[in-house]
Amino acid sequence: MEEGMNNYILFLRNETIDFSSYSPEESQKIMSDFDKWNTEMIKEGLLIASGSLQGGEGRTFRAGNIVTDGPYSEAKEVVTGFLMIQANDLDHASEIASKSPFLPRGGSVEVRPIPQMEFEDAALAIITAHANARKANNG
Repeated sequence: MEEGMNNYILFLRNETIDFSSYSPEESQKIMSDFDKWNTEMIKEGLLIASGSLQGGEGRTFRAGNIVTDGPYSEAKEVVTGFLMIQANDLDHASEIASKSPFLPRGGSVEVRPIPQMEFEDAALAIITAHANARKANNG
């Protein structure tokens, strides 16, 4: 993580967007808009990771060995994608989220900070040391 920057996760949610109802031209425009948004974040060194989520596939686990099919909660909006970004602060992360091509199409973007954990650097050092040891033993 760049000095002075914080990590945030952006959850892309929707309730009403039916992408299958778009024409091929509209679908291409949507993909182009997302590519531009992602490319802008990459150029600025802000995008860490992103992905879309499969519609109704998945499982939800709850205490008591309860497993339900689907990623559904009681909420009407479903998380359909995410982005992990670096930003100066919550206002900066919100500014980035406000440019999402998802918004004018009826979606919403939730911005949440990811706290810096003190053990992250130590964990990374341990993982790196183990990887180097495996490499040395196999090489």
